[in-house]
Amino acid sequence: MATLVAVLATVALRVIGHESWQTAFAVALALLGVRVAVMAWCVVRRELPWPRLLLPGIILLEAVGLSWRGSAVLWQVRLGTAVMLELAFIVVAVRELRRTTAGDDPLEARIARALDALLPPRVARLVAFELVIVGAALRFLIGGWRRRIPDGFTYHRESNLRLLLPIIPLLAVGDILLLELVFLPHAATWLRVVVHGLAIYGLIWLVGLYASLRARPHTLADGRLMLHRGILGRVAVPVAQLESIDGLPSFADDWKKRAYCKDAIRIDIAGPTILELRLRAPVRPIGVLGERAAGTRLLVAVDDPAAFRAALGAKPQLQSL
Repeated sequence: MATLVAVLATVALRVIGHESWQTAFAVALALLGVRVAVMAWCVVRRELPWPRLLLPGIILLEAVGLSWRGSAVLWQVRLGTAVMLELAFIVVAVRELRRTTAGDDPLEARIARALDALLPPRVARLVAFELVIVGAALRFLIGGWRRRIPDGFTYHRESNLRLLLPIIPLLAVGDILLLELVFLPHAATWLRVVVHGLAIYGLIWLVGLYASLRARPHTLADGRLMLHRGILGRVAVPVAQLESIDGLPSFADDWKKRAYCKDAIRIDIAGPTILELRLRAPVRPIGVLGERAAGTRLLVAVDDPAAFRAALGAKPQLQSL
């Protein structure tokens, strides 16, 4: 955490042009060196897998290289070492991914397991999430929108995100004009590139999220209901544990609705009908960063609530439906 704070302080001071940014950079570099040394000691004691040293080592070497004004030979040695570490990082990642098996886990879970040998668990899950959502967006844009939607109970057809996608090109043009003419008319080139890059990435993220909604409908098989919120979350519910399925009550204002939904497991998105499922025993959902708090109330979005109710109502356990 201290290293992250020092890095952010260095970036902030560099952006505003303050002379003390070099001091902050030196502090951040020293903290990173200490961190790498501690991790190396943990590797020696077999408390940490050695590939976890690759990424911090690459960052440390690259950071040292930014401030190093040595001879050409020393520069080449440093560059060669960094390249070797980066290649080792890629090789280990590919090897670990090939070792994983698909099973019932989604792609991001497999990638996260592969990256666990290289990154802290939460960071690995976040990186895997970003890789999958960008890949989903690219596949959707190059023709994935023509693919058949998997069998199940959809929740993307009535989503607000589906209505937003056709006007994204117009939003992108308006966003660029607004930034260029109002906010960044005299900004540095690198800052303008960063801001526009983030704006474009945001649009790609929205496309990837919608693609994940299409690709992951709710499914019912072998007495288990698998509920999805696109790539944002999922939860498995044994049908035998279902107690009731009702529509979401009406509320006088948004504050009361927010308070009512606060303790529920959210498997909903804006747009489709939201059903409230009550369970006899708690279940634990899985989100972007791993498992979340367990609960017995689920708010589920579904395009065709009648078909969803009928499929579950056919089960003998659901006498209340």
